[in-house]
Amino acid sequence: MTVSPVQPRTTQWLLTLLAGSFLIDVLLTVDNGKTTLGALPGAALLGLCALLGVKQPVQGAVGGSFVLLVSTAFIRLSHTQPESISINDILLTEVAAGITLVVLVVWRTPPITAALCTASLVGVAVLATFFRTGKWSASGNMRSLQLGLLILVGAVLVGVYLRSVSGRRTETQLGALIRRQWPLAAALTLMLFLDLRIGGTTNQVFALGGAVIASVCAFFAPRAPVVLSLIATAAIALSPFVMFAGGILPGRMTGGGPVLTEIAASMALIAFTVRWAPRWPAVFSTAALALATFLALQLRELLDRTRVSSNADEFSLYLAVLLVVAVATGMYFRSRDRERTQSVRSAVSGAQQSERLALARELHDVVAHHVTGIVVQAQAAALVSAKDPQVAVKALAKIETSGVEALKAMRFLVASMRGAKPAGTSEATEQATTDLTADLRAMIENFSGPAVRLNLDVPQVVPQEVGRSVLRLVQESLTNVGKHALGATAVFVDVVTSAAEIHVKVADNGTGRRQDPVGGSGGYGLVGMRERVELLGGRFAAGPADPVGWQVDAWLPVGEEEDAT
Repeated sequence: MTVSPVQPRTTQWLLTLLAGSFLIDVLLTVDNGKTTLGALPGAALLGLCALLGVKQPVQGAVGGSFVLLVSTAFIRLSHTQPESISINDILLTEVAAGITLVVLVVWRTPPITAALCTASLVGVAVLATFFRTGKWSASGNMRSLQLGLLILVGAVLVGVYLRSVSGRRTETQLGALIRRQWPLAAALTLMLFLDLRIGGTTNQVFALGGAVIASVCAFFAPRAPVVLSLIATAAIALSPFVMFAGGILPGRMTGGGPVLTEIAASMALIAFTVRWAPRWPAVFSTAALALATFLALQLRELLDRTRVSSNADEFSLYLAVLLVVAVATGMYFRSRDRERTQSVRSAVSGAQQSERLALARELHDVVAHHVTGIVVQAQAAALVSAKDPQVAVKALAKIETSGVEALKAMRFLVASMRGAKPAGTSEATEQATTDLTADLRAMIENFSGPAVRLNLDVPQVVPQEVGRSVLRLVQESLTNVGKHALGATAVFVDVVTSAAEIHVKVADNGTGRRQDPVGGSGGYGLVGMRERVELLGGRFAAGPADPVGWQVDAWLPVGEEEDAT
């Protein structure tokens, strides 16, 4: 099985996690004096082994086991007193590095190798737990073993999951959820460490069952926020009765009180529910979860007979503040989601409108041009076929050519609608900027209307969009001459370049206007030409010429592009 490499972003997050854990260890060490300094070098080296394990997991695990063993011996001989908020006598950095190494070897090595490396790390960790300081405490060691077992199972499961998804090319829903929710999982795990640290009973892990269930519900909350909030509500509400029935209380140094993990998970659930759930289900589940958390706090205060004074009222005030913060957070993200959805819809609508305009413009400019030529040639052939059959034969040849070009244009339009081509492209437009002079001459040669007098003065290199627009302007103007210019005997096409712009001028000498133009009129020719010119920052004008006929003028800027070249 081929395992995909660890992404650089994952390595950066791992480095951040280890650095944050080491900072916490440093702060605890400074707070507790010089007797705890001896544990820091080993923790730092174990963190480096975890970073090494990203590329070489076996070497990292073996090196980590050796470092942890040497660090344990040094701590025992130097009478160092490690201070940790996690497993007994093992620093938080060492726990984080050990979890990382177990995940890496399970994920990226064969099963037998992963089992040996994991057994090595676990064995040295157990040795460190019992022999670093030589202080034996039945309750403390039992709690450390329970927590260590929980951490080991979690690390192995994560490694197995990463191993199973490494070969997948597409991300699953669970994978996307883990990618989004792992910061919350890390925060809740840290809260669980704090709850275990300040707890005093042997069965403290089991006393936090409600908090663990609520944390799992918070992790999966984006899937079904209302249902999972109600499950967490039931778990939190029942947890004090379960502890009382088993003779277990949180056993804090100050007696009964709030469970930090439980509160953090509840706040996360409330924020998720307010953000994603419908209004009234969100109100109901939020109220139920807040009430359950409050009642659980009060029940622990009542059931803990060791308390001398009660801080329940103060904790209740804190809970109220946290509730407001959680609801406000959910409402803020709900508003952001709504704005983002509206922005996406607006962008999609604008893109669709732009595509429709491009397709409509291309359909009008290209297909209508060729079809108009076919109609004009057919009418001319019908008029002269009896008198001069050779003229009719030539007209039929031009009809065939125009028909082929129309079919090509239609195929390009269909391809663009299916996504194979950009909207608003055709064979003519794709070649429009290679040689504008040749394209214009070819178009005029195929024009079936009055004689065209062409005056060209354009540079060899023309910006792509400008060249395409010049070709389309001339093409549409000639189409309009064939449709509307009654009695026209000549068309004058001038395309000349000044210092900063190209001037396109198309005029005819028609003496009248058709009441019913060939093929009918869609009325979008001038609109499309004006749109093309204005999109490029140019100017457009069209109207009656002096003394007769119709004239189209367009000025397209080219100065900046020429300067750039």
